[in-house]
Amino acid sequence: MNKIGITLAAAAILLVSCTSLDQGRDQPLVKYSYTGPAFTEFTGVVSPWTRESRVSGHFIVPKLPASTTTDFLDPDIDWPYPNLPKTFFFTDGARSISQTQIEDAMKDTGLRIDPTIYEVRAFSVTTDAAGDIVAWDLLFVHDVRRSTFLSAHNGSTYGQELIEVDATHFGCVATEKCTAAANYSRSGPPLPGLTKMGGWTREVVQ
Repeated sequence: MNKIGITLAAAAILLVSCTSLDQGRDQPLVKYSYTGPAFTEFTGVVSPWTRESRVSGHFIVPKLPASTTTDFLDPDIDWPYPNLPKTFFFTDGARSISQTQIEDAMKDTGLRIDPTIYEVRAFSVTTDAAGDIVAWDLLFVHDVRRSTFLSAHNGSTYGQELIEVDATHFGCVATEKCTAAANYSRSGPPLPGLTKMGGWTREVVQ
């Protein structure tokens, strides 16, 4: 290939790269909001949750592609998680978790002192052909044994909200920890103990 050919090829690559970046910048920011089912199972002498409590929250990112699984911890799962949404907020009715409360993973999470600080173990969503979220996996960990926050659905029939907090935190009174859970299905409660799943909405914010 002569010098002119090489120059033209390089220019073409640069043009494609710039076009891709421009397209990424042109994507609207979308707020994806979740409201889960009310909790149905509780432990603890005094639980910080009621039967009206549930997982809810949102995150804001450029519009997600349709029919795609987006893992915000991939391909770089190391701190400071460059692909994690810059804005997110989730609550279980007793505590809240946002991007300002995330830190690097600890080998022994039991050594984490501040009960409001978490590490991210999972943050992924799957969209259908219309671009709506139909499967997700969200897991925040303060202490892997006593204080976690999980909301997950496999995109087929089954999902679960499972949360726990240390005793004496967020209003919990218990020997070790308080827990709340809701097991759910897409179509409704076909089995005892199941409830109908929550769902996601989306709105353009920019």
